[in-house]
Amino acid sequence: MPRETFQQELDGLISDVLDFGGEVKNSLENMVRAMEGRDAGAARQELGVDIRYKTWGIDIERECMILQARQAPVARDLRLLYTVQSVTNHLVRSGTLCEHICHAIVDTEGSERDEDLETALVEMARTARNVFNEGLDVFENRDIERARDLQAKDDKVDLLYSEAMNLIANPSEGGGGAPEWRMRAALMVHYLERISDHGVDIGGSAVFLVTGQRIEDAMQQYLDRNVDQDGG
Repeated sequence: MPRETFQQELDGLISDVLDFGGEVKNSLENMVRAMEGRDAGAARQELGVDIRYKTWGIDIERECMILQARQAPVARDLRLLYTVQSVTNHLVRSGTLCEHICHAIVDTEGSERDEDLETALVEMARTARNVFNEGLDVFENRDIERARDLQAKDDKVDLLYSEAMNLIANPSEGGGGAPEWRMRAALMVHYLERISDHGVDIGGSAVFLVTGQRIEDAMQQYLDRNVDQDGG
């Protein structure tokens, strides 16, 4: 296979992943809108996306395997193929978590809710969505400097996670919402935290793609460099 054709197919793979990411972004937008407005109708639009996203992921993974079999890729190409598979896996999982949350919204339609807990959940959903979107943008633009900032933004999700879990464990007197809703809320908190983590990992894939380093190793080198500069 001529190198030019191979490169075109690699570029096509990246395009497919970004299209996939755009679809998951749309699902997350619907999820957040459903949570903000207690809109079970918006949530219903996302029921069934899990199967579609898993099929999309399988197709991309199959194409990666075919490209590896048809031409012995150089190290840079292998890194790209590995990154494509890794990012695709994060997209599939994020889509699955989004559907789980939308199922919870539909299943608890009309249930009494704890206003403080619902406020924390909505804020967590918005923040997780933003981290995911930025991670995808970092990957698309291979912006490794911004990748290093994603973890700090994910920290806000972790704080909201703690706040929400505290409200679940210690409901306000006379409040708390329906038991079924509270049970689903506990699951949603976990799902949202994982969506944010997937966004961080997608952004971190840009570091591996560009430098060949894991984000953790690159971060340590970055911090060490800054310490050396401050000391000098």
